[in-house]
Formats: sequence, structure tokens, C-alpha cells
Amino acid sequence: MKKQIIASGLLVLVGGTSSAQSNVTLYGIVDVGLRYGNASTSNANTLSVGSGQQRASRFGFRGTEELGDGLSASFQLESGFNADDGTLGYGNRLFGRQSWVGLNGGFGSIRFGRQTTAVYDVLFAVDPFVINGTGNAQRVFAYGLGKADPLSRADNAVTYSIRLHNGVGFYAGHAFGEKAGSFASNSSDFASVSYASGRWNVRAAYQHADGVDLGAASTPLGALVGPAHLGSANVNVKSAVVGAVYDLGPVKFHGIYGDTRIGNGGALAMRSYMTGVTVGAGRGTMCASWNRNDIREFRNGVSDQYALDYTYPLTKQTFLYAAAGYTKNGGGVRLNSARNGFSEREVETGVRHTF
Repeated sequence: MKKQIIASGLLVLVGGTSSAQSNVTLYGIVDVGLRYGNASTSNANTLSVGSGQQRASRFGFRGTEELGDGLSASFQLESGFNADDGTLGYGNRLFGRQSWVGLNGGFGSIRFGRQTTAVYDVLFAVDPFVINGTGNAQRVFAYGLGKADPLSRADNAVTYSIRLHNGVGFYAGHAFGEKAGSFASNSSDFASVSYASGRWNVRAAYQHADGVDLGAASTPLGALVGPAHLGSANVNVKSAVVGAVYDLGPVKFHGIYGDTRIGNGGALAMRSYMTGVTVGAGRGTMCASWNRNDIREFRNGVSDQYALDYTYPLTKQTFLYAAAGYTKNGGGVRLNSARNGFSEREVETGVRHTF
């Protein structure tokens, strides 16, 4: 109740007006700690304070309102920020993680706004590191290819989702490019199916992004797979992933396979793999994973990422963690590194608090 009162007050300050809200909640994560590892620009070892090492630091508002006849309205506004220096993330966006409003009913849910994509949701559900930190599977599965990563979040999107009673779910969306004279340019289409029942959580997704801008890539991988190699700054990206979690209770097994084609006509192919495990260790939890990214057209184009993490709960909301990761690059690639063929090591420890 206290969170709802605070959230309503903050919404008044942000929006300038107030109205009766049903079930508005403020929530968030503050994650900050120490990191030792290679600098992304020079491969020199650095010691720094880092934000969002295990889970991305964020705050947000979510709410629902019952409309009658089984219908409801809902919204979510979620901001990513850097707890080490107080700055906004996601290109200095106020609500860079999510910003949408929708309608829900027996037909499912329809949402309008900035939302996560189908590929992102599969990785988020299956990766033991929840696509963050030293074992982040997202950066192996074609993350950072464009200035507005087409495999992570989609602007100007309309999505539809439904969860059926037999454990099957469906999610699909279209992100409008909003470029004059070309409806397809800078747009993306994505869809996924899921099955969650008993010990199994199985998911698969496909996404096609048209006219992705590779000229402002946000990671070393994106800088490597760029205009100089593909001959164009604007290309199509097609990605398919399938993953599963098998939950035995004290132990969970994780696995993902992905295939990404980049360039007009699929000029470059990337195949990605992940296997991982999550296991209880004393009062805490330990997880480990191995990720491989294989750029088929590059000689010595294989990168392997290994990671281990231990999380210890102080309370239900506050956690201590320690993690270590190692990336080995072939001579033709630079995953998590500034130069081709260089290995990358990182050690992280910190505190995560949820509210």
C-alpha cells in the first residue's frame, strides 16, 4: 500500500495532473558494485564501480484498471539508469526499458509503445544469468548490431499476446519504421510460441528487422560486423532462437540455440549456443554457463564465453553476489573485447536491492 501511495504521488509530479488510479505500483532494482576486467576500448585492466552488474538498475510504474465485462487497461513505464553516477541509460531515454499502454481481456492482450521483442523474451526466460552480467547470453546472440538494437526492444510497436489454459502461449508484434515513403524501412516483425508446464519451459522465436543501421553499433561485435564488411550501413537482420529450461527443483538445466542472418540476402551468418545450470548452494544460488558465437564467414570466427555466479540473499529483497567470466576469441573476432583475437576476463561483486 505504501508503494502505491508513493507511486501515485510521483505520477502526479511527472504528469502534472491526477486522477483515480486502480492498482498503480512503483518498483525497481538498484544494483551496484566493483568490477575488475579489461576495458572495452583498450584491453587494459581496469578497476571500477559498475551499475547493473547482475541485474540492470531500474525503476518503473505499472498499473491496471478494471473496465468491466472482463476488460482491463494496463500500462508500464520503466526507466533504466546507472546507479554508479546517477545518469539515465538507453540513450538518455526517460523510459528506455519499456513504455506502453494496452487492453486486456479474454481475447488476450494488445499493447502499444516501446516493448521487448520476442527474441529478447526467449533469452530472458532461458538464460541462467537473465541476460545480464558476466554470463549474459544476449551479447553472444547478436546483441548490439545496430544503434537501436533490433533484437532487444522495439520502438513504435504494436503487440498481441495470449496465454492458453494448456500452458501454450503466443506473442507477436510489428514495430513501425515511420519513414516517409517506405513503410518497411526500419521496421521489424517478431513472433514467439512458448510452452510451460510441469518441469519444462520451452520457447522459440523469430524476428525480421528491415533497414537496421549498423553505422552506430553499440558493442565490439556490432563494430566488427558493420558497413565495411557488408557493403551497406542499412541491412536486414533475421534471427531465430529456440531454448528450454528443465527444472528438477534443486537443479535447473538451460539451453539455447540461435541462428542470425545479417545483410541483404543473408550475406553473413552467425550461429549461437548456450548451455547452463542453476543449482542451490547453501542459502544461496549458483549458476554457470557456456556461450559460443560462430560467425561462419570469418576465418577463426568462433568466440567462447564462460561464466560463474554466486548469489547470497541477506533478505528477500537484498542480495550479495560475486561473479567471474572469461571470453576466448578466435583471431577473426572480438566478442567482449576491443581487438580481434584478444581474450577478456572480468570479476564482479556487489549488492542488489529490489523494491
